[in-house]
Amino acid sequence: MFARVRVTNGIPEKVDEGVRQFRDVVVPSYKNVAGFKGGYMLVDRAKGKLIGVTLWATEADLHATESTSQRLRTAGSEAAGGAVQSVEVYEVVVQPGPPAEG
Repeated sequence: MFARVRVTNGIPEKVDEGVRQFRDVVVPSYKNVAGFKGGYMLVDRAKGKLIGVTLWATEADLHATESTSQRLRTAGSEAAGGAVQSVEVYEVVVQPGPPAEG
């Protein structure tokens, strides 16, 4: 699995708008896209910092969405009153498994 991680420095008063954009636009935009495995949004409300993470089955699936992702990143950053600071791709090497029995 692979993750695209976007860091946005916005303004504290607009963090909720950035969260809404990710929840209501970004994640639904990918729901039926091949290889999409989910998304997470992390925030530091005091600093106005948002970290969006989308998960993809393969690196090829991730790269196939690059133009759409660029458009969505721009809209999300504007909603949060800021700008994208970085976008990086990572391989996911540890995932939660089923709980241990016993």
